[in-house]
Amino acid sequence: MSDSVGTRIARTGEAVPSVAQGNPLVRGPWVGELRDAVACYYGIRYARLSDAKRPRSKATAASGQLDVAGLTDVPIFRQLPSRLEIVTGPAGRINPQDDEAFYLNVWAPEGAEGLPVLVFVHGGAWASGGGAMRWYRGERLAREGIVVVTVNYRLGPAGHLAPDDDADQDHRPFGDLLQALRWVGQNIAELGGDPDRVTLGGQSAGAWYAWALASLPEARGLFRQAAILSIPQIKAWTSGYRVAFTNRVEAIRRESGAAPGSKSLLRAAAQVLSETPRIAGAMPPMYLPMLSGEAAGILESATSAAEHLHADALYVRITRHEMSVFLPPLEPGSAAGDTLMEALRARCRGEAVPHHPAPRHWDSRYAEAVELSSWLEFGRFANEIAAQARKRGRPVISREFDVEAGQPGFGAVHCIDLPFQFGNRADWDDAPMLAGWQGGAFEEISRELRGDLADFVRGRHDSSHRVFSAARHVTHPTDGNDDTCAR
Repeated sequence: MSDSVGTRIARTGEAVPSVAQGNPLVRGPWVGELRDAVACYYGIRYARLSDAKRPRSKATAASGQLDVAGLTDVPIFRQLPSRLEIVTGPAGRINPQDDEAFYLNVWAPEGAEGLPVLVFVHGGAWASGGGAMRWYRGERLAREGIVVVTVNYRLGPAGHLAPDDDADQDHRPFGDLLQALRWVGQNIAELGGDPDRVTLGGQSAGAWYAWALASLPEARGLFRQAAILSIPQIKAWTSGYRVAFTNRVEAIRRESGAAPGSKSLLRAAAQVLSETPRIAGAMPPMYLPMLSGEAAGILESATSAAEHLHADALYVRITRHEMSVFLPPLEPGSAAGDTLMEALRARCRGEAVPHHPAPRHWDSRYAEAVELSSWLEFGRFANEIAAQARKRGRPVISREFDVEAGQPGFGAVHCIDLPFQFGNRADWDDAPMLAGWQGGAFEEISRELRGDLADFVRGRHDSSHRVFSAARHVTHPTDGNDDTCAR
């Protein structure tokens, strides 16, 4: 299913203003709308499948634009509901889904010419999300004086199962993102951006891609800086593991009697993930990138990646309580809680784990569990990336986000920074984590967070270590070492 999503395609050179847009504008072949002095361009195609009948075939460069009424009419790749909906809400269910959702979206200040560009890669545990979801509406960020681009890339089975032919494909989402970056390099000037001042940013799984591409030689010259938000520490799949995982998925699908297709693969793969053993205190099993050959060597560690780093500067940010949403409930005095704590303490033995005050209503055991697991799954890797980049003379902007969710038990949970970063509170109106966050309190923090990232995109590198907090915004001088605070 290529473009049969209930919308019309305007091919390059056929810039026909959408009848659904109330204030259409045209720049080059692209048709957009003007919203509060920001030009918005939705559903720009950057690639398509080399074989439309095979969602795991190679993506090749393509062009065109969907004629849609708004951002959420742009398709995203096929997926099941996210397991993080308990904090983020169900926004991912709004967009149509398609096997060929190779689309990006652009926001630029009215009359923009030669502005720096942020290309943002969404997260979602490599299984969900999309650059066309309302969460990533780029209007408020663009008003900071930058051009914002969001992008879809293949997820789940289409992105991670072994090829369905004899092709020896590398990790497909790398190819998708490289195609999108090449599109930016070739076309963004027409929409007001400077192709020589591109920052690749991402959150969670998207942060991993921003980090990886900042060192892979195929991406050299496609962007200058990387913004890495809540990067997880993972052990990538090998080619052999990908084949074994794929075979198990196909076996479950056959045993179920389900008809071939994307939906049956999504369900079968979800079952395989649910059967995969979980490490105590770690994130649940996920689809993961497959690395082989040169990429496996480069991305083996923060150290090996830094040896190949081609980004000029890094912006590295974590939230204080990344893992709170992933941990099981810890009942007081429970044996399961004792087992979890023993496992986490053993995994952290000998490490200097940074200690931060926990929300006042947390008991001490839960606070320690969140602190240790957040360090192991997120904080340690972010610190290693920053330290290795600094050793090689790269400016590193280090940030923490310490704003508590509006639900007991979550604190500064994974993803809590996203609505503040994009400044679009209304697009998160059904996100439980934002309960109670309204008006001026939200806007004050959002304004500072938007300005901080935009400053980095513009090349302003404030090397102090900064904490964004609901109570205060704290700036600490940095000595280049972020892991000096031991428990």
